[in-house]
Amino acid sequence: MSIGRRLIDMARSELNSLLDVAAKHAGDDDDDARGGAGAAEEAPAASRVGGRWRDEAEWMRRARQEVEDAIHGRRTPEPPPRAGGAPRPRGTLSGEALRVHKAYAALEVPQGSDFETVRRSYRALMRKYHPDHHTQSAEKQRAANDVAQGLTDAYKLLEKRLRK
Repeated sequence: MSIGRRLIDMARSELNSLLDVAAKHAGDDDDDARGGAGAAEEAPAASRVGGRWRDEAEWMRRARQEVEDAIHGRRTPEPPPRAGGAPRPRGTLSGEALRVHKAYAALEVPQGSDFETVRRSYRALMRKYHPDHHTQSAEKQRAANDVAQGLTDAYKLLEKRLRK
């Protein structure tokens, strides 16, 4: 099996597991917000958390779809541009916040993790995907180099932010 195929399979399984976790938490939060067990005084907080999980589940669903499209060579249409003065939809990330969100996802750590957790994850992923370990063909080495570069960029961004 090629390294590219392995990377795609790994990404697919990671997305599936994250979607399962997000769906489970979104379901739990919805029960609490409706007044289920243990929701006596936590209903407002639970509803806020539920919204966050739904947003993340939607983001993961879109990421999963992009991976599937990339695997099968499909191109997804770009969303239509917003009018010049149209506000950004609530709950969406942009700019630096989006870059940080993607960096945490690339390093496979939860949002808001401390620097030691980020560092351990980065080192483990680099041991797994370092280009020197994938020298069987130029294509595999190129794919591993791209993955390693993305991991390094994500680590540098989070390192800068977490060591302030």
